[in-house]
Amino acid sequence: MFAVGKKLVVASAAVAMMLMQSTIVQAETITAGSPPTSEPTTYLNTKTGKIEGFMPDIAAEIARRGNFELQYDAIIFSTLIQSVVSGKIDMIIAGMTPNAERAKVIDFSQPVTAFGEGIFVRDGQEKEFKSSKDFIGEIVGVPSGTDYGLALQKIEGIKEVKFYDNSADLARDVALGRVALGVNDYPILKAAQAAGKMKGTHVVEEYQPMEKFDVAFGVKRGNKELLTKIDTALTDMKKDGTLEKILSKWGLGSK
Repeated sequence: MFAVGKKLVVASAAVAMMLMQSTIVQAETITAGSPPTSEPTTYLNTKTGKIEGFMPDIAAEIARRGNFELQYDAIIFSTLIQSVVSGKIDMIIAGMTPNAERAKVIDFSQPVTAFGEGIFVRDGQEKEFKSSKDFIGEIVGVPSGTDYGLALQKIEGIKEVKFYDNSADLARDVALGRVALGVNDYPILKAAQAAGKMKGTHVVEEYQPMEKFDVAFGVKRGNKELLTKIDTALTDMKKDGTLEKILSKWGLGSK
């Protein structure tokens, strides 16, 4: 009788343990793609070997609330959409603007924030650039795959819109006078200037952007489960002030 009872206790304990283990939900790992040279949006910290920036900070909080882990691949901006469409990555974490063309092939979250483009010129540049109208007759350098490039190509009179896969190459050509000016996200240019990475060039503070562009996360078209987690977290972060706190940390909070 005692032996049988002991066996029943052991069996019951084993069943209870199995039930407990079955209720533990392991966090899913999401592979994210981010440009490694777009500080402060996303960049590879060479000291830590990790992708950092305000978009990764926001994504980390989304992942915490959505119970998933993030694993990063460093991918240049111009191939991010191709990477998520092919399944190489699950999520785009970058300064990407939703537009009609991109929305045909991937799905976007609600907007995270919005900012306009900035420009930089070589030191000693005599011509003033206060708006895109002043680009007439000039060669303008822009990062590949950006909305700025598409918008500038529609402006009649610009001599050439030259695209760059590497921001360092763009900065070099501006400094050498091969292009009259470079265009990029204003926060990226200001961060580079503050870090002393724009030798021989400077940001033009008088320039007024063509418009402000929304920035959002991207996922493979039809991935409703991940998109819902992202949007739910963003909605809550906007309500409880967490999003504003993270943006302010990077100098992007509302004035």
